[in-house]
Amino acid sequence: MDSPEELPSSSVLHHEQVSKGKEDRIVIEKMSEDFKTLQDEVITNFQKPNVPNVNVPERVIICVDVCLDNNSSLYRLGDGTTFTPINMFKRILDFFLHSKTAINKKTEFALLLLKDTQICWAQDFTNNVKDIINVIDFINTEESTSDSFDFNKVFEVLKENVEIPEYKQSDCMLPPQYVVRMIVLYGRSITVPIIPQDDPYFNFLRKQLYFYVDILFAHEDDCTLYKCEEIYDALQDLDNGYSYVFEVSRNATKIHDCIAKLLAHPLQRVLQKNTDYTFAIRT
Repeated sequence: MDSPEELPSSSVLHHEQVSKGKEDRIVIEKMSEDFKTLQDEVITNFQKPNVPNVNVPERVIICVDVCLDNNSSLYRLGDGTTFTPINMFKRILDFFLHSKTAINKKTEFALLLLKDTQICWAQDFTNNVKDIINVIDFINTEESTSDSFDFNKVFEVLKENVEIPEYKQSDCMLPPQYVVRMIVLYGRSITVPIIPQDDPYFNFLRKQLYFYVDILFAHEDDCTLYKCEEIYDALQDLDNGYSYVFEVSRNATKIHDCIAKLLAHPLQRVLQKNTDYTFAIRT
């Protein structure tokens, strides 16, 4: 039996009880925060359209900006190898095309080139990766001479060349034959894109649940000398709420990371604000 000298004092017991109470409150608060976070994510995802979560074939329109602002601007790999902006676009597209085909061999690709003030539908939809890579390999850089680029030309070409599956509320759980996604690789840091908000076909596209636009804006390093922020804000007008939008300067690692994140199927991915690319284990 403990002697009186060995028995804990009332003050020690009180301190232990207070500490235990604080620990319990911390645990409860942490559980409440986790629950609130989960609840917010669930509510946000309920706000997404009620479309089938199925890996149906994609028809991907690769929309590549071929204009150049700075001849000395380069991407540098860890081994010292350097790439011009257009050659870096070619490199990441090679990775993207082969990876998407490995995921689903029925994926089809088309190629749309953004020139100085005009556009070119360079390759119709094909699931033959060699065909589209051959076209991409022969892309040449053009000088940018204009302060703006009118995206209305892009919508006109889409209207002529792309058929988008119709979404029917009565058949909302039936997957479409395919979905259409346009990935815009925009590389100019001076030329501001003009997105015509009153264009009828653009407004039609924004309402289509089986049409998506993703954006990768690759700009010059020193944005104080260019219009990077203005261009980024303008490109955001292409987003109807379900786009993935990335921006990167002349960082070879980050641009590869961004194109990898665009591999996700638009019907199976969460909203971009809910993405989590970490491998941390939650306790």
